[in-house]
Amino acid sequence: MVKVQFKPVGRSGHEWIWKARDESNTISISGQRFESLSDAVRDARIQIDGLDTDLDLDDDGPFAA
Repeated sequence: MVKVQFKPVGRSGHEWIWKARDESNTISISGQRFESLSDAVRDARIQIDGLDTDLDLDDDGPFAA
């Protein structure tokens, strides 16, 4: 099972990054900072599962924050 963590970063804490982990190891880390949590969630879905969230914006699926 992959768990995705979303963390606020920057001086003001208004930017977000994500980290995907299995039971013990980091699998992937976002390569950029995002202006909103929803942008970070969207990118994590695309990068990890290859999902294009434009198909169903109301589905939070397993990545709900």
